[in-house]
Amino acid sequence: MMNTISPIQQPAQAVNSKKWTLHRHLVCDTGYAALGFGTVCGITGMKRVKFPQKMKVHKISAYLAGITSFLHFGFVKGLDKKLTVK
Repeated sequence: MMNTISPIQQPAQAVNSKKWTLHRHLVCDTGYAALGFGTVCGITGMKRVKFPQKMKVHKISAYLAGITSFLHFGFVKGLDKKLTVK
């Protein structure tokens, strides 16, 4: 009689690695978005830069920079909770 060999599957590790990868991508993406919107806000806030709708672009980019900064901070704190050993 022949014993069959089946591969060992660890679905918990696969799910955790997918969540880890998604979380890491969210942290990176929101960080870059906050940096980009903050840069746009800073450039449009300078006196030398003149174009129509300057204040509208400046305000919208400031709001988006703030929102993405808070999201980034939240994702980082969530990642810290996952990595902290209790």
